[in-house]
Amino acid sequence: MDIFCRDVKPYECLNLRRVQFWLRIMKEHALFMKLGFACSNVELIRQAEEFYNVFEDLEKKSCMIKCDEEFMDFVCRITVAVKNIFAFKRHVLHLIIECEIGGSNYPLLIDHISREAMYFLKLLEKIKDGDMKCPVDSIVSDNVFWLRHMADHARFIAGLLDPSERGFVEQANDFAVKFEQLQLQARDLDSMLWHFRPNNDLVRFEMDATNATVQIRDFKKAARDLISCCKVVSLIPPLLADHVLREAEYFLEILDLIREDLQDMKEQPIVTCDY
Repeated sequence: MDIFCRDVKPYECLNLRRVQFWLRIMKEHALFMKLGFACSNVELIRQAEEFYNVFEDLEKKSCMIKCDEEFMDFVCRITVAVKNIFAFKRHVLHLIIECEIGGSNYPLLIDHISREAMYFLKLLEKIKDGDMKCPVDSIVSDNVFWLRHMADHARFIAGLLDPSERGFVEQANDFAVKFEQLQLQARDLDSMLWHFRPNNDLVRFEMDATNATVQIRDFKKAARDLISCCKVVSLIPPLLADHVLREAEYFLEILDLIREDLQDMKEQPIVTCDY
């Protein structure tokens, strides 16, 4: 999987509710970027505001979709917007890495949200291409993507908590290590199970991933509630805390879908490799 996640194969199919989920995520990304820019980055702030308005408008229009034909046309409009914000995110990341701008946006955070834009593009492509030919490939690559993002979330939380919050910082770092290990395990499975049907190792792994994601979901929920009530010292805005919580809940939905389908997949014939 390259740095842009072009090789990720989203497992779930796109529907209007998921589109609305991702539109909100993209909108909030624009806001977080804007808040992280230095006051002197006037043009970048303006562009981030424009992206916020674009995705807010798309989010509102999504509530007016009434038929499949309208949905497909809407997907085409969204695709253009997502490609544009992806390019903007990569441009900003380049500026940060080259020390051309300051601000408080972590480079890894900008990389993280650009990967999510690419993932959204993959979902938009999937609705046009139909079902995946290699279900195991899509299951494992989706796990690699989301496990990496759960680890990123834990690292961001640890970095934005005040150092005096030693217990929470330690918990966040523990979650980061746990999800980084799961991601490495998923990469091994990606190699070993490529083009094969699921086996018991994959079933067990999905259970481990689900249990870990439930735990970090609960941790994020507790953190969000404490931040909202001003009961924890941190630099984490309440919206960001809620944002990462919603993404953990989204990953759990995908894991539930995978678990339901795994048994049926075990009965499918092996797909041979193409040389």
